[in-house]
Amino acid sequence: MKREKLVFSLILFLGLILSFSSTYAQDPGNPDTVFFTTRQNEVYFPLPSGPGLAFVHIFFENDDSVAGISAPFIFSGPVVYDSTTFRDSRVNYMLYKNVNETLTGSNKVLLSAIPVTEHIIGPGRGYLATLCFRVIGDTGHVVVDTAFFPPSNHLTFVTSEPEGYTPVFIKGVLAVVAYKPGDANHDMTVNVTDVIFLINYLFKNGPPPYPFVAADVNASCNIDVVDVIYLINYLFKGGPPAKPGCDW
Repeated sequence: MKREKLVFSLILFLGLILSFSSTYAQDPGNPDTVFFTTRQNEVYFPLPSGPGLAFVHIFFENDDSVAGISAPFIFSGPVVYDSTTFRDSRVNYMLYKNVNETLTGSNKVLLSAIPVTEHIIGPGRGYLATLCFRVIGDTGHVVVDTAFFPPSNHLTFVTSEPEGYTPVFIKGVLAVVAYKPGDANHDMTVNVTDVIFLINYLFKNGPPPYPFVAADVNASCNIDVVDVIYLINYLFKGGPPAKPGCDW
């Protein structure tokens, strides 16, 4: 019985997406919105030769319940698609959440999510998913936009009625910033001043590192006293050099 319900729900969802290719309902209530976010609307290229790893979070907010999502995207700029993750996502609890990567050679990816036996997505805000890219250039911009994905997929939210509508969409334009791992004060040199800068930031309310990833020298996706010790060991005890930081 559960299997029959699953199959019926998936067929219904796919049928709705197909039918919305020509006609869309109005978004109920305040406009629901989809946009992209990184730590500072930037992606980072570690010098001297990269590549960097960029986590581009797809953020959505809705004021009414949502019973299904179809979300095709296209990207451009000095990046190569790596993967998609639902870590920390509002739809991570769903059995049916899918990533179609068949057109990543054309810089397109299709995400979909539908609660079948689970509860539908209630009003709220947070991540849909995170696109992971390898950053292969040290200048320019990365642009992520909505797209048409064959055979008939457009950016669509589905209500519980069910009716489909297109949420407000804000494309992502993210600057590429080159940095030197370990260079916490952004003077393009790694030395004892970076250690002092980090200590001031962590313990004396000093300014934050820029970019943040430069000070995450052990690539733990966090900056803490372990990074200070790591950098001291590199500078004064022959330890390993700073790693490209994690910008989750």
